[in-house]
Amino acid sequence: MILPDTQLRRLDLPALETKKKTARLFFFDEANVSWCPNSGRIYRQQGTEYKVNTPGKNQRKYLIGSLEYPSGAGLYEIYANKTHLQMKTHWTNLMDMYPDELLFVVRDNASSHTTAKLDDFLIHHKDRLRLVPMPTYSPHLNLIERLWHLMRDQINRSYFFNSFSQLCETVIGWLDRLPFSRFQSLMGIHESEQLHQTLL
Repeated sequence: MILPDTQLRRLDLPALETKKKTARLFFFDEANVSWCPNSGRIYRQQGTEYKVNTPGKNQRKYLIGSLEYPSGAGLYEIYANKTHLQMKTHWTNLMDMYPDELLFVVRDNASSHTTAKLDDFLIHHKDRLRLVPMPTYSPHLNLIERLWHLMRDQINRSYFFNSFSQLCETVIGWLDRLPFSRFQSLMGIHESEQLHQTLL
């Protein structure tokens, strides 16, 4: 059962009729892509100093993603901002990927996800897109957070890219090359379990 939050109570959408429509479940969120390296653990010779270069002026963009459970498929896009406009664009692109299916999207209560500026969009697409709220202060329940953690750890943890565009290209390339089995592992799904679900 989905317990409505302020946004869902405000929208008061009618009950779904899904008998003739396949549904998919996505975990949605965004992550900062910052030119300034993330600090973290490193390996160095004892007694030596470790330095990481940083840009004279930091730059930042936003990776907006939807990770499908349990397949590991998804959509990932980099935007200059993360307002309700980018949310609408991302969700529209997601619906375009699955034009005949109903999409449930698990999201947190960030202001750009719950703003009233999204109401008309959500009402218009009520038969294609339904947002599923998460409890407040519970990022551990959003499975895509595990992907963001792995990305930061493997890409720019204590590592500086010579250009911001190189960093963004590396992020997209990393997502393209990451095997589906790794996506599934991040969600706690293993190949044997996936096969069992397919047979069912």
